[in-house]
Amino acid sequence: FDKWDDKADILPETDFYEFGERNIRNFVMRDRNHPSVVIWSVGNEMRDVQPNINGGLRKLQAMVGYVRKLDPTRPVTMACDMMNTVRWRHFDYYDVHSWNYGRRYLPARMAEPTKPVIISESASTVSTRGFYELPLPEKKTDFTNSLQVSSYDLNAPWWAEISDEDFMWQEQDCYVCGEFVWTGFDYLGEPTPYADYLASEGKITQQQVSRSSYFGIVDLCGIPKDRYYLYRSYWAPEKTTVHILPHWNWEGSEGKAIPVFVYTNGDEAELFLNGKSLGEKYKNPKSEISTERYRLMWHNVIYEPGELKAIAYKEGNKIGEAVVKTAGEPAYLKLTPDRSKIAATGEDLCYILVEAFDKKNNPCPKAENLVRFKIDGPATIAGVGNGNPQSLEPFVADYRKLFSGKAMLIIRSKAGEKRKINVIATGDGMKQATVIISSH
Repeated sequence: FDKWDDKADILPETDFYEFGERNIRNFVMRDRNHPSVVIWSVGNEMRDVQPNINGGLRKLQAMVGYVRKLDPTRPVTMACDMMNTVRWRHFDYYDVHSWNYGRRYLPARMAEPTKPVIISESASTVSTRGFYELPLPEKKTDFTNSLQVSSYDLNAPWWAEISDEDFMWQEQDCYVCGEFVWTGFDYLGEPTPYADYLASEGKITQQQVSRSSYFGIVDLCGIPKDRYYLYRSYWAPEKTTVHILPHWNWEGSEGKAIPVFVYTNGDEAELFLNGKSLGEKYKNPKSEISTERYRLMWHNVIYEPGELKAIAYKEGNKIGEAVVKTAGEPAYLKLTPDRSKIAATGEDLCYILVEAFDKKNNPCPKAENLVRFKIDGPATIAGVGNGNPQSLEPFVADYRKLFSGKAMLIIRSKAGEKRKINVIATGDGMKQATVIISSH
């Protein structure tokens, strides 16, 4: 359960214990042989259980018991968020300290230091893919009336933190086993910071409320945000990551300072603008400012159109480089499928990335052209998207506007029909793109 209260849709006449046992039996018996399951959780942020209201701890003991009866091999936990409830020692009933956000796990760990700790919800950093806004926020909760959140990855709601903070805390508190990030993907609903509660407070209009969230490491249709590369650089230090942000299309900002960040698994990088070195930056693993540990930042790059290049090094050896160029007007479309073959089951899907490029083959980071799709062959359009939290375009259609130069088309095979599928994308002023998928 996320909650055991009204959010669980429990009718007043429902016997809670019967309801809970049935649900736990269903999911534990379904998944207990899956090797990916490492911990069972019986609830999240339960406002009555943590402070032992209305027999909360008695309910907790019963739910944990149901799990252990069905699977005695795995630990059980409950995700908590109320630090002032540690005195009730609810952690005596389960095996792993699980806490959401901040370093809220500290009091529980001090009270019971023999149990392991996980961060069951971390970060809740918010950003919009491909959108950048200046100046940089002075506080994590500095949001603007743009109705988008800057992808410099420095914003989070009041209860949460930016990704770098969680990295630092896990290194400082080495007993923390790891984190579960909120969230991997953007999702429909909970569009903090442009949510319904702001409309009710009169800070934005109801029409300005976003459709989907900003929390994801990747956007709603699966396209990585900048933050994806920050996590990759930290979680997979053995893989080469060199990623520059922002884009380099800042028309009208010539001569002004544009911050440039590099996410890399290296420990240093040198930045170049149009062939001229802007100096080297080094990660500072002992800094108390978390961003200085995990990012390389040039805060005063004077903008001029052209080419940004970052060359990254690890222990003095070059590991890779990345380039971002100023793009011209969109000239052609490109389709990149995630696979070349799909099964003719009527259920198999192919995700096709749609991108706009200029005549010099540079991606166009601000393109918002309307793209239309045509399918010739045994497939249908399962969905379209572009990752824009403000977009109200339909998810099932034969068209989609690009957002920050990209969109996603998803096609579904037709059962029993095995032949080639031609996918065609067209947009005003751009050369069309075609890709062939084989249905077998």
